[in-house]
Amino acid sequence: MVDLLRIVVVVAAAWALLALTALIVRARAWGRVEYFARAAAPPMAGVVYAFGAGMSPTAKESAREHLTTYLAGVAYHIGVFASLAYLVLLVAGVGIGGVVLLVLQLLTLLATICGATLLIRRVADRQLRRLSCPDDYVANLLTTGMVALACVATVSPRLQAPFLGESALLLLYMPLGKIKHCFFFFTTRYYLGAHFGRRGTFPPRA
Repeated sequence: MVDLLRIVVVVAAAWALLALTALIVRARAWGRVEYFARAAAPPMAGVVYAFGAGMSPTAKESAREHLTTYLAGVAYHIGVFASLAYLVLLVAGVGIGGVVLLVLQLLTLLATICGATLLIRRVADRQLRRLSCPDDYVANLLTTGMVALACVATVSPRLQAPFLGESALLLLYMPLGKIKHCFFFFTTRYYLGAHFGRRGTFPPRA
């Protein structure tokens, strides 16, 4: 059963990669911006800032004013990446143990708590609830479910099959909903940094 699910995960991952790549190519097909003015600063300086200091609470008002939610989101995403790394190792048949296994368990446990907390907050907060759509709930449930199953699968190998199945569902859904931001985050952040870096506003001047 586990071997079959490994194949299903590989197929789902191939679908997700192809579909997400097609979406990015389609987004770029809208055309490139043609600049006529000379660059005020190196664009790559803006890209470095966008992926570095520009993501810190000191640079983002939305993060600074909601620091707890920001930190929960950071821990959640770290746990998601840890779960994906574990998924790759599991599909490849590579075992882990010792400190690495312990760190993985702690990261996925913390991410599960954060993901569930963020979901409860979305349901409980009237304003967030009004701004939410079904995709917000589906994305959270699939992602938090994968992280939670990753955590328990490292404790009990018998739960590797449910983890693989949940991961396959997540990969199949990824290009269809908001989870696609796992790809678009990097492209949009790059273009944001390059654009404002060229204008000399990223990084901000003192």
